[in-house]
Amino acid sequence: MDPAPQPSLRTEQQLQMLIDSVRDYAIFLLDPQGRIITWSQGAQRIKGYTFDEIRGRHFSVFYPREDIESGKPEYELKVAAQEGRFEDEGWRIRKDGSRFWANVVITALKDESGVLLGFGKVTRDISERKWAMEANFEKLFRSSPNPILLSGLDDARFIEVNDAFCELLGYPREELIGQSSITLGVWLYAEERTRIVTELKAGRPVRGEACEMRTKSGDRRNVEVSADMIEFRGNPCLFATLLDTTESRKLEAVIEELSTPVLQAQEGLLVVPLIGRVDGPRATQLRNQLLNAVRAQRARAVVVDLTGVPKIERETAGGLIRAIEAVRLLGANVILAGISAVIADTLVAIGARFSIIKTTSDLQSALEEAKSLLAGPSAV
Repeated sequence: MDPAPQPSLRTEQQLQMLIDSVRDYAIFLLDPQGRIITWSQGAQRIKGYTFDEIRGRHFSVFYPREDIESGKPEYELKVAAQEGRFEDEGWRIRKDGSRFWANVVITALKDESGVLLGFGKVTRDISERKWAMEANFEKLFRSSPNPILLSGLDDARFIEVNDAFCELLGYPREELIGQSSITLGVWLYAEERTRIVTELKAGRPVRGEACEMRTKSGDRRNVEVSADMIEFRGNPCLFATLLDTTESRKLEAVIEELSTPVLQAQEGLLVVPLIGRVDGPRATQLRNQLLNAVRAQRARAVVVDLTGVPKIERETAGGLIRAIEAVRLLGANVILAGISAVIADTLVAIGARFSIIKTTSDLQSALEEAKSLLAGPSAV
């Protein structure tokens, strides 16, 4: 078998000729400290330096100032040395100071014993692809029927908003772009945005977060915010889509109020006719509505009619008893009417104190009992 051919000067020259013929890539070598030791025609075309101008300089000269300050060049070499390879996309700087969007691959070069000899670096200018992607992004951004915003992650300055967002808040676009959403008071509670940003920085996307925003005229709008952290023009940004829930929230509030009405039968007497299933949220709603009505009407007697309620779970029954106790603390007697055998068993099972709860078999009896209480001393 013939011995394997050894690399010759001609082979090295051919390799360099091959590298120089690749004009779409900047291919060059770095020493272990990151200083440039070779250069190619593609590198000169993309970055603008001749070999004499760039030889011996640290490769961080190609990075934006903010990347240099954050230690990104050194970080890339560290990762490449440890893992053998590093790949990234980001802004790079030409000799004339202009920026281009680059795909960068750094490969560690080591000898047989693992000693680091330097790095091979390949850079490709993919600005055209990025602009095409951003153009498509802008089309989708502007055509979306949902309000969308793009802002700086930390400074909260609007970078872009679509027509639906402007319509939601009543601002023309030119009054938003470049302005801080916090300074403008767009977020009714600034801490809601802070919470979203904290989640995004922790690597957790936000979906359907309930927030309140303020329109230019000062009106409040309830929104659900779905947000992601994206890189836009080399900077971390907040990209959020909003769902306006203001009207649906109002409708839900009306439905809840209608489903648990608190009626004034006469001065000092409130009646609550419950129908259907009483779950935990509805028991909480009943308590809040009842306490507000007792305060507002200065009621001294409350009749809660359970005739239309088939059963109550133990936990819910406990919430109902706590609501009754809270009403008593405000100075009103509570009468439970129309209790079924099933509900009676549940109340007994949770240890309800019937010494403080008046009960009757039907609504008419409860109303008569309440009127007699009102006719007598008001003390509970």
